[in-house]
Amino acid sequence: MYDESKRSALQSSWHEMENLATLIASQMDPDALAEIKEGDENTTRYKKMIADLWEMQNKHSDIRFVYTLTRKGDKLAFLTDSEYGHNDFTEPLIGYIYEDAPPEAFAGFEKVSLRKTYYSDEWGTYMSAFAPIKNATGHTVAIVGVDISREVIENRMRSVVNTGYLILIATTIISLLLIMLIIYGIRIISSYQKKLEKSEHDIQMALDIAEEGIWEYDMREDSLHIGGGFWKSLGRDNPGWDHSIPIDKVFSYIHPDDLEKFKAMIQDIRNESGPDRIMSPIRFRAKDGTYRWLRVTGKVVSWEGNVPLKGMGTTVDITDIRQYQEDIERMYEKLVIFDSITRHDIANKNSIISLASEELALSEPGSDEQKKWLSEIMKASDGISAQIRFASSYQSLGSGKPRWNDIDEIITSLIEDEHHSAISVMNECQGLFLYADPLINRALYNLFENTLRHAGLDITYIRFWYRIEDGTCILSIEDDGRGVPESRKEDIFTRGVGENTGLGLYLIREILRITGLTIRETGEFGQGARFEITAKSGLFRVEQQS
Repeated sequence: MYDESKRSALQSSWHEMENLATLIASQMDPDALAEIKEGDENTTRYKKMIADLWEMQNKHSDIRFVYTLTRKGDKLAFLTDSEYGHNDFTEPLIGYIYEDAPPEAFAGFEKVSLRKTYYSDEWGTYMSAFAPIKNATGHTVAIVGVDISREVIENRMRSVVNTGYLILIATTIISLLLIMLIIYGIRIISSYQKKLEKSEHDIQMALDIAEEGIWEYDMREDSLHIGGGFWKSLGRDNPGWDHSIPIDKVFSYIHPDDLEKFKAMIQDIRNESGPDRIMSPIRFRAKDGTYRWLRVTGKVVSWEGNVPLKGMGTTVDITDIRQYQEDIERMYEKLVIFDSITRHDIANKNSIISLASEELALSEPGSDEQKKWLSEIMKASDGISAQIRFASSYQSLGSGKPRWNDIDEIITSLIEDEHHSAISVMNECQGLFLYADPLINRALYNLFENTLRHAGLDITYIRFWYRIEDGTCILSIEDDGRGVPESRKEDIFTRGVGENTGLGLYLIREILRITGLTIRETGEFGQGARFEITAKSGLFRVEQQS
């Protein structure tokens, strides 16, 4: 311990000399040093240099001398010295040969050089550091030397050793006190353990009441402990806090569209340079098959060096809040669509009425011309009325919250209402439920009516059936009528096509789109039409029929 302490104090002195020499060299004016010549001791500029060195020496009390040297043949000669003009040092200095200069001083013209052993000259015994003073072109014009006396260095080593002994004595005393405290602590741990268990139970009860779930992620085991609030939100049985759940099992509860986001959160919390706090809304599958929005929040609470070991956080059920937000966004979207359509259509009808009124005023009473323009006004007025009826239907679009709709029940009902003995209607949708706006029944009704109206006289059957492909449900409504030409497969969903159907294919698509369902026509012209409604995972379920 003694030798190690002395070594540490010695290394500290070396580093100090190197740093001071480098710092002072960076503050010197190389051009001014290069211009110094013998006999300049009394010039104002030279005195300023000496004053600066004297100030630097006084800032660091352990420094004995600070000076600059230049080459003079194969010798080194003084340029400046912090002691010049002080302590009766008034002899000419510039050009004075430094006969006892150590080899490290010559090496200082290339890079910072350190004399790590004592050497003596006519002024004392020291250790020294030397640093080059370079001009703008990188040429070394001089070096700066920093001396610390042997007495200062050895006092430092003695002080460190003495301090070490004091620390050892203090550590011994503290260790004895700690042992006494540990013995005392053991006696009361059992009582505090009971209080801690009660507090943990109270905290968990409070989290359950607040409908918040607490979780703990063990990164070494890649598993979680999850509190009762999480399971309550999903309507699932609580396996208990002590039950460790593999992270892959948790993945199985997450909505497919949110899985990558959740995995990124786990990666962030495992990353030593990741964010201090993670927070994101994630959908988890409840016991009844629906998905609940939970806000997952957490942070790293345990580290081993720079490596995170454990994360903790909470889950809060925000399903209702998200539903309210989605309702508002959906209603806003509908208002934008409705506003643009209404303004455009009514403006066009008003233009027709305005033009027809002008022509009507110029026509002869009772003439064919007058009848023509009166007819145009009536048709435009009827168009505005139709637009108002359209608005009346559209304003209720999505007014109810999405729910699970029994497709078999809806199809069975519409078949009973629209029975055609000459056409065979096949319903193969038993057990299929779609999560959609309640108006999906009107969408299916109008698809059925659209088929009856436009399939042609040769139609013999209409078939409702579904299939599952890659986790997606496709509900098909097909017939053996004339079908839809390839060029019109997209146009038929444009507003204004098929107006006799009431809502029309345009509004059917709008009803489905609001809740994430899509519709397209995929039949072959001349062989029959086929409308396919697509529902992604989470928007459909199939129940086994008893």
